[in-house]
Amino acid sequence: MDCYFCIVSLPAESVADLWVINASDDAEALRKVQQMASDWPVSASLSLYCGERPVALLTGDLRRAA
Repeated sequence: MDCYFCIVSLPAESVADLWVINASDDAEALRKVQQMASDWPVSASLSLYCGERPVALLTGDLRRAA
């Protein structure tokens, strides 16, 4: 079974952080990533995956996406 994970990238760092996310489906995983996005500066991008499958990419003003 594949797990959800999120890679946080900053302009100067391709991988600033990596999270494993406990979620039952894409929608729940995306909600959790949006909640965690407020901890990062506006310049961050968050890439959500389920195993190797891309689920979502959040960029821009992440505080408004939550």
